[in-house]
Parts: sequence; C-alpha cells; structure tokens
Amino acid sequence: MKLPPCGAYCKNCIAYNKVCRGCVETDGKPFHLKGVDVCPIWQCALNRKLEHCGFCREFPCDKFLEWYDPRRGIVTSLRRAGLLALRKKIGTEAWLKWIEEKGIKFGVPVGSGEKNENYR
Repeated sequence: MKLPPCGAYCKNCIAYNKVCRGCVETDGKPFHLKGVDVCPIWQCALNRKLEHCGFCREFPCDKFLEWYDPRRGIVTSLRRAGLLALRKKIGTEAWLKWIEEKGIKFGVPVGSGEKNENYR
C-alpha cells in the first residue's frame, strides 16, 4: 500500500472514498486542493524520490509547515510532522499498526472528537 508523503493516512480520513481518493491514487491531486494543480508536498517528495517527508534532510521545511487547512490551523502540520517522525523511527508497517491501534483519524478537527461531515 502506497501512502501519502505528508504523514496523513488516507484510509482513516473521513473524506476518503467519499469525496476524495487521496493524493497517491490521483497523482498528487486530492479533492481539497485550491489554487494549485498538484499538492506541493506530494510533488516535492516525488521529485526527491522520498517515501515520505520524514526522510528529507530539510524536514520539517517551510513548505511542509505552511501546507495546512486554514480552517483547522497549523496544528495539523505539526501533528503530521510528529506522525512522520514516529513513522521514520519505527517503520511504516509498525506505524500503520500503531495508527490503527490508537484510532488516529484524519479530516476532523484535531482533538475535538467530532466528525467533520462538511470536510472539503
């Protein structure tokens, strides 16, 4: 299974397979892009031939930190940075297991416990 380089796990996103197919399946064009043709995080990782941003020597760069939904705030970038640091440390397979065990979700307001039915 290919995963996005940004630290998200599409399978655990409320928008996945509803209004979004993710960046891997769409060549860096998830549904939520506004004002750009391709996700700059996806494109950067692809250009650098990196499995994910956590393997980049510049991580976390300004591009990564500034790529977030303004409705939800920069905390989403910081959350993904932490998840990528863990993924780099324990490996993708163990990381996926950990994400599932902890019930980590994406596409919802961080820390709210709410479901965001209007996520776009």
